[in-house]
Parts: sequence; structure tokens; C-alpha cells
Amino acid sequence: MFDSRFCPREFTQFPIEFGWQQLRSPILLFLAILIAAVVSLWFITRKWRRNQKWMLPAVATLVFSLIAVGLLSTVVVKGLFLPADPGTSVDAIVILGRGRALRMERARVATQLWQAARAPVIFVSGRGDALPIIELLIDQGVPRNVIDGENCSLTTKENAIFSAAILQQQNVQRILLVTDSPHMWRSLIEFRAYGFTVIPRTSDLSDEWSLPQKAYVALRESVGLPWYLLRQAIAPPSTMMPDAELSVLLQKAQQYGQERLYVD
Repeated sequence: MFDSRFCPREFTQFPIEFGWQQLRSPILLFLAILIAAVVSLWFITRKWRRNQKWMLPAVATLVFSLIAVGLLSTVVVKGLFLPADPGTSVDAIVILGRGRALRMERARVATQLWQAARAPVIFVSGRGDALPIIELLIDQGVPRNVIDGENCSLTTKENAIFSAAILQQQNVQRILLVTDSPHMWRSLIEFRAYGFTVIPRTSDLSDEWSLPQKAYVALRESVGLPWYLLRQAIAPPSTMMPDAELSVLLQKAQQYGQERLYVD
């Protein structure tokens, strides 16, 4: 495994947490949307009093916006319209880490895929999650020699970057990608942007989580996805150069991938 000893960077041990620091960004975005809706209603009421011809287009715009946000949230949370799994074999199963509570379900899904001979290897990506998930895979009967991973990436984008740096040195192009439904659309976009052909396989959220915790994850992904897509459109990954520290790490990851190909 490409070990975190090569990556002396700060990281959050459990990527999904529920304190104020983690809730602040999505809550502020949600409040901004709420305030915009309230202001729009006030504007509509005021215009109605002065000039009723503004009423219909203003109300229509507001209703359309709210419906669009609701539909997007449903698509993200339920993982709707994701590409169907045709059941074909791929080059690797890739598991994304998202914290302690989600590891067991991800390992279970990946183990079932491997037992069904969908891919010859399983690759686990994520700082703080790769090693524990690898141990869970071994406990479920997956041989150690078919498991690999990287314990360096700190974000979904870095999951894709490091996976590409290592796996594409081994001619891995088609993957089964395992993560939870709210996270899948963003992950699918990232991994496609870095050259993978992706078949999504969603895993369930943790039964240990309360309804507010699950709502937080849904809120974060739903509110963040439009901004994320806009950023991708403005600055596609292929046009962005990693910083100096990340470039050095990626060179080491590529070298590791080449060495793994030689060993295998």
C-alpha cells in the first residue's frame, strides 16, 4: 500500500463529523438560500402592492428555483440517474473512505463484488480509512495479495488523483466505485475527470447515525453539488496544476504503481 509515511500532511481522522466546524459551511449555504427565498417573497409582496404585473413571473421564478433545489437534493441523496451496473467485469474495485461508521458496509459491498468475480483486485483510497478497511476485507475472506490502496488522499478529488496515479500505471481503466449514495455523484464526476470508466456501486449510510446526522450528509452534498459542478466547468481538473507538495507525492505514487505492476 502507498502509505501515509510518504504524506506528512494534516488530516481529519474521521472525514464525516458532526460538530459545528463540520456543519458550518453547509448550514451557512442553506441559510443563504433561505434568506434569498425570504427576500424574494418580500420583494414579490412589495411589487404586488405597487404593480401586479410583476407577480406572476416573480412567483414562477421562486417556485421553479425551489423545485429545482428539491429535485437536485432528491437526485443526490437517492443516487438517482446514476449509470446502471451492467454486471460486466472491470479492472479493479475502488473503495472510498468516508469515516469509521461507513467502513464495514463499504467492505461488505466490495467483498461481494470480488466474490462475484467482478474484478481481480480491490483498491482502497483515503487517509485514515485505507488500513482499517483493508483489515475488514481480509476478515471477510479477501486474500491480502489482491488488496492494495493509498493512505494519503484527504479529499474526494485527491481520492481520484492518487487512484489514477497508482492504478493507471497498472493499466487499470475500468473500475467499480464504492461509496455512499449522497457522495456518489461527486465521486463519479471526479474519477471520470481523471480518466477512469466508472461503474457506480452505492453503499448504505450507517445505521448508527441518527436522522439529523444523515440529514447533514444529504444537506452537505445537495447544497455543495451545484457549486462543485460550476467549479468543474470553470476550471476542469485537466487544466489545474497540483501544488508543489502534492506534485512530489503524486510522483512517488506513480513510482509505487509502476513497482506494483512489476511485482504483480
